[in-house]
Amino acid sequence: MRAYREDPEWQYRKRESRDWVKAFGVPGHPFGPRGNHVKHVLEGRVRGYEATLFHLAAVHQGGRHPTDVSMYAVAVLTLPGRLPATSASVASLVRWLGTEPLPPRAGTPVHLPSRHKPRMVTCSVDPAFAERVLTEQVIRMTADATMGWRLHEDRMIGWIKDHQPYERLIALAETMTEILAEFPASVWQQGPTGQEREERQAR
Repeated sequence: MRAYREDPEWQYRKRESRDWVKAFGVPGHPFGPRGNHVKHVLEGRVRGYEATLFHLAAVHQGGRHPTDVSMYAVAVLTLPGRLPATSASVASLVRWLGTEPLPPRAGTPVHLPSRHKPRMVTCSVDPAFAERVLTEQVIRMTADATMGWRLHEDRMIGWIKDHQPYERLIALAETMTEILAEFPASVWQQGPTGQEREERQAR
């Protein structure tokens, strides 16, 4: 960790406020519905994308106890445009969160059937968009990396289990760029997202 903290190409912060994560669409995966604690934030660039890496403790309802905590290592990439809210994750990573994969304001999620092992959780507010990006190759890449990811406005949020060293987080971010490279070019020229259409209709 020290090497990255002292690297001028990266900016380090020991912690962030609980409100900071709201920009990433809380309580969508992997964030907890009962609180989120963020530490060891590292910001820089990964393969041309602005990247934010951090350790997350997501608070959710417990089993024997009122609350429990799931630990994640999270990477966030800033995208060149907004995309419809969509998520794909190895199911075991998010099973205890007790929330929908997408935040309520994103729109109505459509859950897609899982035909893979390990079992996957996939959904989108735009099934036509999901059909273009959630290909067999993308699902396999996600499963092989034992990770999850979610599109939120102009960000891609990825996560793996437990608090991991920055080398693992950078590897996660690199896998996310490879997944993005699988998206067809046409998705970046499409019309407004479901949430944008709802906001326009409400005006």
